[in-house]
Amino acid sequence: MFGQQPGELYRLRSQSTAPLADLHNVPRPVLQLHPDGSLTTGEEPISTAATTTAVPSPEDSSASGLDGTWGERDVGGPVSHRMAMDDYESMRRELSQLSQIQSKGSTKTGGMALFRSQTSQSRKSKRSHTSTSLARRPSSESTQAKDLEAGKEDEFELGRFIKDGHFERRTEEGQSAKKVGVIFKNLTVKGTGTTTNFAKTLPDAILGTFGPDLYRIVSGFVPLLQRHNAGATRTLINGFTGVVRDGEMMLVLGRPGSGCTSFLKALANKRSEYASVTGEVTYGGISAAEQHKRYRGEVNYNPEDDQHFPSLNVWQTLKFSLMNKTKKRHHSEMGIIIEALLKMFGISHTKKTLVGNEYVRGISGGERKRVSIAETLATKSTVVCWDNSTRGLDASTALDYANSLRIMTDVSDRTTLVTLYQAGEGIYELMDKVLVIDEGRMMYQGPASEAKQYFIDLGFHCPHRQTTADFLTSVTDPNQRLLRDGYELSAPKTAAEFEHAFRQSEAYRKLLADVTDYEGYLHQTGHGDAKQFKQSVQDQKSKTVSKKSSFTVSFWRQILACTAREFWLVWGDKPTLYTKFFIIVSNGLIVGSLFYNQPNSTEGAFTRGGTLFFSILFLGWLQLTELMKAVSGRVVIARHKDYAFYRPSAVSLARVLADFPLILAQVIIFGTIMYFMTNLDVDVSKFFIYELFVYITTICITALYRFFAALSPTIDDAVRFSGTALNLLIIYTGYVIVKPQLLGEKIWFGWLYYVNPISYAFEGVLTSEFAGRVMECAPSQLIPQGPGIEPPYQGCAVSGAQRGATSVTGEEYLGTTYEYTRSNLWRNFGVVIAFTVLYILVTVIGAELFQFVGGGGGATTFKKSAKKHDTSGSKIADAEKGGESGDSIASNGQLSNEKGEQSVPQIAQSDEIFTWTNVEYSVPCEGSQLKLLNKVHGYAKPGVMVALMGASGAGKTTLLNTLSQRQTVGVVSGDMLVDGKPLGKEFQRITGFVEQQDIHDGTATIREAIEFSAILRQERHIPTADKMAYVEEIIELLELGELQDALISSLGVEQRKRVTIGVELAAKPSLLFLDEPTSGLDSQSAYSVIRFLRKLAHAGHGLICTIHQPSSLLIQQFDMILALNPEGNTFYFGLVGDNGAAVNGYFSRRGVVCPPEKNVAEFILETAIKGGKRPDGKRLDWNKEWRESQENKDLLAEIHRIESERAKLPAKETTQYEYASPVWLQTTTLTTRMFTQHWRDPSYYYGKLFVAVIMGIFNGFTFYALGNTVLDLQNRMFTAFLVCLIPPTVVNAVVPKFYQNLALWMARENPSRIYNWFAFCTATVVTEIPISIVSALVYWLLWYYPTGLPRDSSTAGYTFFMTMLFFLFQASWGQWICAFAPSFTVISNVLPFFFVMFSLFNGVVRPYSQLDVFWKYWMYYLNPSTYWIGGLMAATLPTIQVQCAPQEAAYFDPPPGQTCSQYAGDFVTQAARGYLLDPDATTACGYCPYRTGVEYMATLNVVPSDKWKYLAIFLAFCISNWALVYFFIFTVRVKGWSFGFGYLFGGLGKGVEAIKRGVQKMLAGGKKGGGNEN
Repeated sequence: MFGQQPGELYRLRSQSTAPLADLHNVPRPVLQLHPDGSLTTGEEPISTAATTTAVPSPEDSSASGLDGTWGERDVGGPVSHRMAMDDYESMRRELSQLSQIQSKGSTKTGGMALFRSQTSQSRKSKRSHTSTSLARRPSSESTQAKDLEAGKEDEFELGRFIKDGHFERRTEEGQSAKKVGVIFKNLTVKGTGTTTNFAKTLPDAILGTFGPDLYRIVSGFVPLLQRHNAGATRTLINGFTGVVRDGEMMLVLGRPGSGCTSFLKALANKRSEYASVTGEVTYGGISAAEQHKRYRGEVNYNPEDDQHFPSLNVWQTLKFSLMNKTKKRHHSEMGIIIEALLKMFGISHTKKTLVGNEYVRGISGGERKRVSIAETLATKSTVVCWDNSTRGLDASTALDYANSLRIMTDVSDRTTLVTLYQAGEGIYELMDKVLVIDEGRMMYQGPASEAKQYFIDLGFHCPHRQTTADFLTSVTDPNQRLLRDGYELSAPKTAAEFEHAFRQSEAYRKLLADVTDYEGYLHQTGHGDAKQFKQSVQDQKSKTVSKKSSFTVSFWRQILACTAREFWLVWGDKPTLYTKFFIIVSNGLIVGSLFYNQPNSTEGAFTRGGTLFFSILFLGWLQLTELMKAVSGRVVIARHKDYAFYRPSAVSLARVLADFPLILAQVIIFGTIMYFMTNLDVDVSKFFIYELFVYITTICITALYRFFAALSPTIDDAVRFSGTALNLLIIYTGYVIVKPQLLGEKIWFGWLYYVNPISYAFEGVLTSEFAGRVMECAPSQLIPQGPGIEPPYQGCAVSGAQRGATSVTGEEYLGTTYEYTRSNLWRNFGVVIAFTVLYILVTVIGAELFQFVGGGGGATTFKKSAKKHDTSGSKIADAEKGGESGDSIASNGQLSNEKGEQSVPQIAQSDEIFTWTNVEYSVPCEGSQLKLLNKVHGYAKPGVMVALMGASGAGKTTLLNTLSQRQTVGVVSGDMLVDGKPLGKEFQRITGFVEQQDIHDGTATIREAIEFSAILRQERHIPTADKMAYVEEIIELLELGELQDALISSLGVEQRKRVTIGVELAAKPSLLFLDEPTSGLDSQSAYSVIRFLRKLAHAGHGLICTIHQPSSLLIQQFDMILALNPEGNTFYFGLVGDNGAAVNGYFSRRGVVCPPEKNVAEFILETAIKGGKRPDGKRLDWNKEWRESQENKDLLAEIHRIESERAKLPAKETTQYEYASPVWLQTTTLTTRMFTQHWRDPSYYYGKLFVAVIMGIFNGFTFYALGNTVLDLQNRMFTAFLVCLIPPTVVNAVVPKFYQNLALWMARENPSRIYNWFAFCTATVVTEIPISIVSALVYWLLWYYPTGLPRDSSTAGYTFFMTMLFFLFQASWGQWICAFAPSFTVISNVLPFFFVMFSLFNGVVRPYSQLDVFWKYWMYYLNPSTYWIGGLMAATLPTIQVQCAPQEAAYFDPPPGQTCSQYAGDFVTQAARGYLLDPDATTACGYCPYRTGVEYMATLNVVPSDKWKYLAIFLAFCISNWALVYFFIFTVRVKGWSFGFGYLFGGLGKGVEAIKRGVQKMLAGGKKGGGNEN
């Protein structure tokens, strides 16, 4: 009802489009967020490995391709094979010493090293069949390996230690005991379905509720109902045969959609998402079925995204991995192993830093990659498949990542398969084997060193400086491959021809021989490796784990480990924790003050019920945040299940265990405040019973939420069902409608009372509170009163009062009103526990049976009016690449190079030149300014492509945002001029900015998105027909014709990138900024995009483009390079030159020469990172070298020349507008798009209709055919009050939808000046009106007539109009809260307050006359629900003639000899309220407190004349809501006002930090020194 939803839940639900760009690109290595909330700048401690090893110079680095960095200047040091060996040896010694301590008196069994660095020579000596892939290791490693093997005394116990399985079991020969190669024979994978479908619209969603959708949901739970028809299938992998031995790395290459990921998943035994997987896959002789059943965690697939819990730090992430893979008696060694892993991968400095994600600030992307590798090593898995894990990394970082995989493979004899996009030559040289795939067919498999020559022999040409991986991938692309002279006819062209050629080749015969050789080795050794593997896996398990189980530790220990992680997660997300307790305390005080000091007389009887009802519900409402945790963590839990860390049910039970102390703390705080402020009975037993019931009920409601989460595919479903279920529980608790009426009269849904755990809790706390209580009748309830009335002849007008009694016991009151008895107290407690256990059991079963983590479908979605697209001839869609199958449509593949530059329309009619000098940018940090750009100069001319390059954190995107005028915080200085003149207000509109994240309205089609941009961004004098004709040119240019009606959300990465470029081109920009346009693309798609940009440059565009993984071919497409070092220092700006001649010339003149085969782009990055030395041995400072160079002086002179010459040109005479189109056109165009968005993404509108239907049905038929008794009068009030249950569900749906559109506007469309704030506000308001009216009509029809409210047209029309206003009110309410709140955290703070105030301070739960004076005269009148409920009662109650039921009257005896009317007639007349049931009776006079509905309304501070006044006031609230949307969007989002909340929240934050520091000092005071957390 008042359910709080945290920022993370809104984010999760609002991200139906791509995440927002980090517009400020604050370099992560500089800003580090620590678990305690502190922010520091680059002062992190450097690991020992980093400080003791000099950073190699470029000359040194050429000797070893194994040293690299992660794009951060020496942070963590370079990851090298030699350093990893040193760290591993250090761990070995520590473990050996620990073993000696634990194993006193053990027999010495001979020493052995924990592992050996394996050269090709040593590996050959162990067995003849092993490949020679590591022959290129430096000879120093062989020497080191010998040192490691030298007999040392402290190695003596190590053999036994490792054999016991402490970290990794090894044989007496020093090999890993867990090493199995993978053999696959005739492996064929088929996917289901077609590659296209049509968008599901709102009518589809409504009609499907009781048809296809219902069947799909039910059949998901009942597999027997599923149809097993042999629908259309697609061959994803076609008859692959091959082998990857232990200790080998295989690189899998292919374009997106070729089948790379399907191959990796099939080898990793992840087969559930495919229609069929045939053929044979064995792991050292172990079948795939046996592997999946018993050794699931030993073969793993790692998706390209790093999936971790963001609020865990690095140490906790690795500690948790080891807790689930380590015997209990070996737990003491985990700390040493973690330290070794951190050192091995150069991330020791991140130990206490949050892992983070795109929303939670933590370690950098490169560091997160290394955490994933370390976690995988900690899992001790044997076969690992990595899927495109270098996405988003620069070239240097990607090389270091691949080197880390090499280390992992060598250290533990892993079998590693990896698919990488844009793999550099250094990465390729690390591989042992390579597999090339196209359209699901094997084009080559064999030694990596022989692959290039194989394709050259087939007739293909490898251009100079093209990397081997790019060459192998380009062969699969008809538009990219180059044929040698004379091979034009004989060379294979199609995937089938390539497959045929390979199967006829010597390479294929070698492959089969390799398979046969390995199989022979397995048979000769009697599958010794498999036996050792099985024994090693068994030795690693706890004694209580079954031999058939895939898990290492027992189920109970899995639960304990997950419980520890739950506490880490809670503590790691401190803002949410603090927010929740802040809400609990503040709402406890607010509601406690509402019921403050209730009287002990009968006047407080009803309100005590309200107090207890709210008490048992409030904490349960707040627990709605558990839905977000339960749903958002599914991806990580599914991956951990594959790792065989734990059963998913262990997480469900661990969350329950973690709830016990956390909810206890909440209950103690909230319960104590409520209990004593509201004047409940101060009795120790009653207090603890109250706390106990609040505690167990909160746990029960939490379990109910998780019950729905476990059975809901999406967060929207979980929120909808949970919110609706909670509303129904509230209605059928027995408070809104009392139990006798619910069970005796409301036959429709009365049975829900018995399946409602809250009803039992409510009876428990109510009977406990009223037990033994004697309530004196309040003076206002004594019947009759006045002159001549004698106390013995009075009665009390309260339920349960005996005739002639002026007091009533609690038992009598409850027995009559609710039919409750205290004898059921502990039965009720047991029933609540039983419901809790039931919910937990269903959750546990659901967690085990259902996995809603999508494997991807790969279908392109078209709008319904689009023509059916034939995909029968399309390429195979890689099924796991969700939404990327569009890449597989042959006619919409890479951009054709055959189209000449003349095909590009002459878009840029301007010859303006953009210059910038002395550009600096700084942001506030820790009380000072942190400079991110430092005196950057440059220019962009029409027809010139400028590449912005630099390591991670150098400031590339920061510079791009600064030049494009998109910075919103910080201080920018320097001169940025166009033709020597200051930038005009139209600059952002006439320049294009291509975001890295490709942010779009995902429900729009390609054509609609480009048309939207053209209509609103081209000059207003251009006719619409010309704009549409230009759109046609753009679509043809981008080769998106067949996909023009496809929804953007279903497109592949490269297609989305082309759409982003097209949207910007539609504005006819004179200058184009592009941020990482090749990020996430394979090498061919990247080349396609850059080649297309080259065409645009030839057409007259100026382009400035950041790029992070440029190959030699890509960098040659650029004219100039602007290279930055960290802190935004320029170290080169100039021409690229032929084959990088200009770049080479600049650096060679300073003593650093680029090797002939070296990629110039990689050379620049490595030079900047590693530095260099002069011939005299002095270290080079490249920043200084540039500043003092002649090239820099020439650059400044050229800029001065441009500015002075261009400034003389006459100024433009045309009027320039900040927004190209008029406001009316902006508004109508945007409104149309938003209506289309809701139509094609029906979940939002459908959710509103769903709530209206469900609440209307239950409200209408629960209060079916209301009568005229006093109880019916109360029910007429409650049936109006129940509308207060709708806003929490609806507003929580409005918030993420509004934020989704707001984020799109703020991130891309407003900076591009497409439409202004007024158009945005109007469109969002207008699109809410139709669905609100329809929802109101549906709700009103289902509610109004079944309840029996007055059916005259005036009253019915009034009620409908008020209902319609209410639905409009709640939508605009959520919108202005979103417009105002600066962050999601603020929203999660604000919403519960609004819901509490809205529902409780309207005179229903606490009558107006009993409100505390503090609330009575302002909050009551400021509450919109006061006027809605009051208006409805003023319209529906006046005509009611009350007919008291016998039990509702107050009875008294008149004095002897008098009739009821003689004795009490004057009282009835003076009271002007109520009537006597039998005026002539002489005994048992019955007094009905109300004669008409008007008299009842008076007790609620409502009179009939309020009807139209209250309608006008409520209408004013609706209008004010809409006005606030406009006001806050303009002030907060456009002008940046904070209304002082920034200072308020900042002050609160500083206060919390001060308290925390004080507590930490107190805790540290008694300690002599710090220690590690392990």
